[in-house]
Amino acid sequence: MKLLFKSDPNMAVETALIVTHPQEQQLRQQLETVITSHQKTITALNPANNRNIQVPLRAILIVASEERQCKLRLNSGELYLYPKRLKYAEADFINDGFIRINNQTIVNLKAVKQFAPTTNARIEISLSDGSTYFISRHYIKNFRRALS
Repeated sequence: MKLLFKSDPNMAVETALIVTHPQEQQLRQQLETVITSHQKTITALNPANNRNIQVPLRAILIVASEERQCKLRLNSGELYLYPKRLKYAEADFINDGFIRINNQTIVNLKAVKQFAPTTNARIEISLSDGSTYFISRHYIKNFRRALS
C-alpha cells in the first residue's frame, strides 16, 4: 500500500480526507477503528433513558451548569447530563479546546464563529448553531489568551 499526503487550504482545519479503493473495505474499517479510538470521549448520561453514552469532545458545543450537574449540548442539538459540578467538570474540558466564559458556561472554542464587545465590559459570542452567550468581565482575559 502506498500513502500520499496532500494539503488543501480550502478544507476545514479539523478535516482529513481519506480515499481508498472500493476493494479495500477491510483497510477502510481498520482506519476508521483506529481514528475513532484516538478521539477523546467522555461518559455522559442520556436523560431520556438514564443510560450512559460515550460523547466525543469535538461534538460538544457547550457545558452549562444545571443544579449540581452539567448539561452538555451537542452540535446536533442533543442534550446530555454530565454528573459533575461545573467547577470540577472544567478540568475535564479546559485542556481540549474549551474555555469558561462565565459562572455557568464552558464553550468549545472551535464552535465560536464571531464575537463582539457589548456594554458593561462584556463580550458577546455567537456559536456555530446560532446561539449567543456573554463572556463576563472576569473571564475576558482568559478568552483573549486562548485566541492568541
